[in-house]
Amino acid sequence: MAMSSVRDAYEQAIGFYNAGDMDGLANSYTEDAVWVSPDGTAQGRAAIRERWSQEKAAFPDRAVTIDLIVEQGDTLAAELTWTGTNTGPLVLPDGTELPPTGKRVENRAMDLVQVRGGKAAMQHQYWDNMVFARQLGLVP
Repeated sequence: MAMSSVRDAYEQAIGFYNAGDMDGLANSYTEDAVWVSPDGTAQGRAAIRERWSQEKAAFPDRAVTIDLIVEQGDTLAAELTWTGTNTGPLVLPDGTELPPTGKRVENRAMDLVQVRGGKAAMQHQYWDNMVFARQLGLVP
């Protein structure tokens, strides 16, 4: 796979994410994709779609800006800035649902994505959950 196609696949997926297009976003993953984050692991396209749908419900205006992309073969690393306003229920990793805080969050994150056949087969995301929780007012 040409390097630019790995980047193109990723940038297209970010476009779906920012547009709130859950079908487009879900289809940017392979059927057996694995997504790993500080909030846990989602296995398979359906589980990943559910995770992104919950996030969209909690932060309808959420958006990602790509700050930097580094590519190596079929793998890409990206540094991101994530922003969103918590105007919907927030589902915690343990299933607890919190009412909206109304607060705006900005957080830096990293993505490590392996692309197979133009779709994400593996995605590891890294961010600081304490920064996130502090900005939401969930911890002092």
